[in-house]
Amino acid sequence: MLENHFVYCPGCGQTTDLPRFKIRHILDEFFQAIFSVDRGILFLIRNLATQPGVTARAYVLEKKRKKYVNPFSFLLLVLGLNLSVNVLIKPYTARFSTKKDTIQHVTPTVPKDVLPYIERRRQATFFIEENINIIGLAAIPLFAFIFWLCFRRSDINYAEHLVAQVFFSSFFSLFTILLTLLLGLALKHYLPFLNRTLLLFQLLYLSIAYFQFLHYQKPVDYVKTSAATLLALISWVALSGSVVFLYIRFGR
Repeated sequence: MLENHFVYCPGCGQTTDLPRFKIRHILDEFFQAIFSVDRGILFLIRNLATQPGVTARAYVLEKKRKKYVNPFSFLLLVLGLNLSVNVLIKPYTARFSTKKDTIQHVTPTVPKDVLPYIERRRQATFFIEENINIIGLAAIPLFAFIFWLCFRRSDINYAEHLVAQVFFSSFFSLFTILLTLLLGLALKHYLPFLNRTLLLFQLLYLSIAYFQFLHYQKPVDYVKTSAATLLALISWVALSGSVVFLYIRFGR
């Protein structure tokens, strides 16, 4: 219980002279969280777009934690937006009419013994689209492990790589949202182009981000970060592709 004469809480340091919440207070805090020039979400997005590795290094290794929005909170926000865009645009399942359509009606010329595989492929596609957040989260620990493995000599531990990947994955998801919206509203058959563009962007973005995060100076070191990024991407594609293949081939 705080004494009446306390100006600050002796436990947490917060001022005791706080007004009751009013609408203007909520609006002030909302706009502060979004547009603050020194630690708002737009500030974080701008830094992740221009200096991703420097931003992650400042937060993770230089311990400048108050300067940026919590990366895990930002990730959850972006993943929620990503799911909303997927529901709206349906980038993976737009070519299917509905889940309830029978596969024989959609592909009447396909032999009956092949139909179960096609149906499971459809189910896998719907699952990916509806659970894109889970899939995105699952990739982060794998990417962190690959980069930790490749750069063990840097004395950066796995947990620190994990937090850096949360930053980079959040921005990649944001880029995915914008590109999906643009292509989904402008083009009819865009999925192959979307996937190739995202892979190329992720390769370039993570190569640059890790060059900065590891504080490399020589341009030749881009080869190291590009090779590690390529290994992470191949590992993820192989792992996720294997899971989908096994389900289509042996699932029920």
